[in-house]
Amino acid sequence: MKPAILTFSGPIASGKSALSNKLAQTFHWSRVSFGDYVRSVADARKIPKTREVLQAIGTELVTSDVEGFCNAVLEQASWQQGQPLIIDGIRHVGVLKTLQKLVDPMKLYLIFIAIDEFVQATRLIERGASELLVLQALKLDVTEQQVDTHLKDIADFVVDGSRSLEEVSQDITNWLQSQCVRN
Repeated sequence: MKPAILTFSGPIASGKSALSNKLAQTFHWSRVSFGDYVRSVADARKIPKTREVLQAIGTELVTSDVEGFCNAVLEQASWQQGQPLIIDGIRHVGVLKTLQKLVDPMKLYLIFIAIDEFVQATRLIERGASELLVLQALKLDVTEQQVDTHLKDIADFVVDGSRSLEEVSQDITNWLQSQCVRN
């Protein structure tokens, strides 16, 4: 398979991390996560890693220096031009556009994981009832609105995160192979 950059976006609890981890293992590609980087910033600042705090840090990093933020995430994997990479947690259109510029001329694909609201709520309840309340508040946030509308609309491929991890992983593998044949 031709080296590419696979990026993942989707609502909270859509399965981005599980899916990106599975594909990284399947393809033997490195994987990085915007969420992991934001959590490391919270750790460095010695502040709680609640969803609200992480959302605020992510917004701050995007608005203050989106290119620096993207480079810091790429550096998590010591990424070099020409190396395939899986990037989890695209939450902003500006981040996607910046990554496209940074990895050019490599092909970057955005995979959006759509999820049924009932399945999403069930997953959040399994994580703890307070997660569901946080989700309701976060849906009003500009970042979450970008995820649900703009990023989904510009995605190269949309998958149903309500299906099993194996089924979704296979769908993406098949789709990516078809893209490599065409390019």
